[in-house]
Amino acid sequence: MIKVFEAFAGYGSQRMALKNANIPHEIVGISEIEGDVILSYAAIHDNLLDERLKSIDMSDDDMRRSLKNINVPLDYRTFENKADKLRGQKLKDIYLANKLSKNFGDIRQINPDTLPDFDFFTYSFPCQDISIAGFQSGLSQNSGTRSSLLWECCKIIEKKRPKYLMMENVKNLIGKNHRNNFDEFLDYLNSLGYTNHWKVLNARDFGVPQNRERVFCISILNDRHSFEFPDTVELKVFMEDLLEKDVPENFYLKNNQVSDSPIVQDYIYCLDSNYWKGTFLSDFLEKKRRQLVSGKRNEMGKYPARRLTPRETWRFMGVNDSDFEKANQLVSNTSLYKQSGNSIVVPVMESIFVNLFKGEI
Repeated sequence: MIKVFEAFAGYGSQRMALKNANIPHEIVGISEIEGDVILSYAAIHDNLLDERLKSIDMSDDDMRRSLKNINVPLDYRTFENKADKLRGQKLKDIYLANKLSKNFGDIRQINPDTLPDFDFFTYSFPCQDISIAGFQSGLSQNSGTRSSLLWECCKIIEKKRPKYLMMENVKNLIGKNHRNNFDEFLDYLNSLGYTNHWKVLNARDFGVPQNRERVFCISILNDRHSFEFPDTVELKVFMEDLLEKDVPENFYLKNNQVSDSPIVQDYIYCLDSNYWKGTFLSDFLEKKRRQLVSGKRNEMGKYPARRLTPRETWRFMGVNDSDFEKANQLVSNTSLYKQSGNSIVVPVMESIFVNLFKGEI
């Protein structure tokens, strides 16, 4: 049984991959700060939808105090704590979600001495300050950027010395602006006795019709065993296989937003957390915004074009519909779009984990 701690947990894509790959595991804790994301995690993995219907013998002030103790939920842009703004069922839901998911909250405030032991530490830190589509503020240590939260992992790794580490981030991590920081962190891991293996992998090479290149880094303590990244597989599921058949009108673009020339391809371009902001043709025609799909030509000779639905974006991340439905009951479409764009493609990790843990199963 592999004991796992998920830092920057998101909706738990790592946990999904371990489950799908039939790897015996136990999640002993997570670190996540965004309220809606924590709701999704607990709904998918920890039965929040049933637990929220039960009564709680705790006052609102005590629930808020509990949340503040781990500094959640935070505004992702300002890092302002929003616990005092929570009321009613939302307060109860956020409190329960943190408790059920064993969330240790803001990684900046975690004391490693309070953490249980674990074998596998996942730390796919925020990409916003290094992605080409983001702010390009960097990830230098003590810079105060969201991406610099990477360095908060050091205290945990040093104290707990897990056998295995996994990180995923945007391809620009190894670009000229950020490669020095990446190499510095790898050198740090080497100094602790970790052997690092990293590679750029594309989701479309692992059965998912999305052109999503990401850096994956696997680190193994004391060179316990050899590791090789998995071989690619033939793409057998195409874009049209993941699209919904009946889509509400509000997802379709107006005629003045649509080009007469259809774009034909078997996969979508990379989803990001800002996908939901795309509204006009100029947004969609940018390479990063081609999450635009079209049905058959209608009787007017036009191609009815629309945005992907939240469900479809989760499908393109390898998430099954039953998990999506659980999150969909608690959070908005805007949040669902952001969560999928910020997550990790599940089938890619399934292949990695099969290779990584073959000696542990």
